[in-house]
Formats: sequence, structure tokens, C-alpha cells
Amino acid sequence: MQKARSGFILEEIEKRKSVLIPRWHFLVRRLGFWLLATISVLTGAISMATAMYVFLDHDFIEDQDSIHRFFIERPITADIIASIPYLWLAALALFILIAFFGFRHTRKGYRYSSTKVIAASLSASLLLSVALNTVDIGEYIHRYLIENVHVYNKLIYANEHRWTNSEKGLLGGKVINVDMRSHLLVVRDFNKAIWHVDISAAIVHPETHVVPGNSLKITGMKTGKREFKALAIQGWEKRYHKHSLPSQKITPKKKGKDTKTL
Repeated sequence: MQKARSGFILEEIEKRKSVLIPRWHFLVRRLGFWLLATISVLTGAISMATAMYVFLDHDFIEDQDSIHRFFIERPITADIIASIPYLWLAALALFILIAFFGFRHTRKGYRYSSTKVIAASLSASLLLSVALNTVDIGEYIHRYLIENVHVYNKLIYANEHRWTNSEKGLLGGKVINVDMRSHLLVVRDFNKAIWHVDISAAIVHPETHVVPGNSLKITGMKTGKREFKALAIQGWEKRYHKHSLPSQKITPKKKGKDTKTL
């Protein structure tokens, strides 16, 4: 009986032209799924870190006085809903699902329920995202995309969009040039437009460095095409950011040129 069964099995193998799969093939496959799950969790953490930065960077509370007029026209509840980084949350969900797929195809992944695997992947991504934001990974990714990827601006409502609203007295951007003698700033906003800003009557918030290369939030009024009169100036970074770029305060020169350029 045993010989007959063995013969039947061998006959089926020959009939189907089956070949022996080497052990290393299964090891590579398992390693591939583990790598897929790990990379997906890490990528999900990066997505969550960026989402946290984008949402927390909004001026919901800290700059209420500066943007009071904005909130009169747009209720804060609607503004908060619009400010949720749906793009990054969708990316997080996608990577969590990929991590789930990768883990379930590992050697013992089938033993765990879908709920436990997804919950563990999400928890790992959240914890890693907090760690990543201690070194400002979310900020670096967001700022790079907002400045270099045009499509990104259309997919997300960030604080940069709030401060690109000259008609309502809000102007944000990077300082290109400073002329202390003429009390004039040249600022490039987040739509790449160049503005000439009159700072003769502006109040500069404490610890704000008005120097080329720094990003600023300017409250005031539009006085012409690409012209703006500043009433208040503050740094872009909030107090809870620990890693700000080193800079120096502007002091008018006694001799020579009063203009600083990049």
C-alpha cells in the first residue's frame, strides 16, 4: 500500500513536471515580506509625523490676535476641519494596509487577527512619528514639498496657505532682501511671488530675526500690486520648535551699503 501511494505521488510529480523549490527561496520570500512590513510601518510613521506637523503648525490659538479678521469670515470649526491633513492620513492608512499584508504573509503572521496586526502597526507608526518629530522630520518634509512640489500645494491646506492671503492682511514668506535705510523688505511668498514690504511702521515681535533666508509672518495691508505695508512681523517658527535656523538681528550700518542680500 505504501509503495503504491509513493508510486502514485511520483507519477503525479512527473505528470505535472513539478520541480523541487530550494529552501533559500522560502527564506528570501519571508524576508521580503518582513522588509515590506517594516518599511511600510516606517513610511507610515513619516506620513504621521508630517501630518502632525502640518496640523499643529496652524495658528489656531497662538496667533488669534493677528488673524482675528480671518476667523470672523471663516469660523474656527470650519477652519480646523479644512486644516486636517487628509493627504497624509490617507498615506498613513495605505502604508498600514501594506504593512498588514506583508506581516500576514510571514511565517507566523496568520496566527494573529487582522485587528491586532493593524492596531500594532498603527501604534508602532504613531510612536515612531513622535520620535521623528523630535528631530523635525515632519517639518523638513513638509517645507521641502511646499517649496518645491507645486501639486502638493493643491492637495493640502497648510499654514502657508493661511498666510498667503494679502487681501485679508496676511503675508508669509521668505525674506530675500533687507534695506534698513528705506525700511523695505523683499519677500517671496509661498506662491513664488515677490513682494515689496514697507516696514517703517511695523512692530517686530520679540525674538524675531528679520534677515535674508528667514521665513516671516507679516500682518498689515496690501497697498498695491505686490506691495504691502507691514503692521506686525513675527517669526515663522512657533515657540515649541526647538531647532530653528541660527540668525542674527538686523542693526543699521553707519557706513557703506544698507542692503543685505542672499
